[in-house]
Amino acid sequence: MKWLHNLLKGFSLTTALFIFQACYGTPEMYRELCEWNLSFKVLDADTGNPLEGVKVSNRQYGNWHTFADSTNADGILPVSFGTYDNAPMEFRFEAPDAVYSMKDTTFIDSTPREIEIRLPKVPSAE
Repeated sequence: MKWLHNLLKGFSLTTALFIFQACYGTPEMYRELCEWNLSFKVLDADTGNPLEGVKVSNRQYGNWHTFADSTNADGILPVSFGTYDNAPMEFRFEAPDAVYSMKDTTFIDSTPREIEIRLPKVPSAE
């Protein structure tokens, strides 16, 4: 009779764990990781010249995170990161001087590719 009691107790624990997972989902470590591998090429909107030193940030879970590197002399910055949701990703491009306007843009596709970004100059107050 004791074995029947232990068997029922085991079924109860298994049922409770199944219901918990059904209600709250699987832990993040079991969800599929969405990897973003992009290369940004930042250019002057008027001349098409590459812009060096542009900082790139992305918004994840409501917070802006700036990548450690900035664009090189060719205006290029490769970025690579992972996220557990395949939601659209917002990016911000900010030049080191006040000559260029900051630009925000959203991408919905994490397909690896080079993306050209053109920063306009700040209108002069004449």
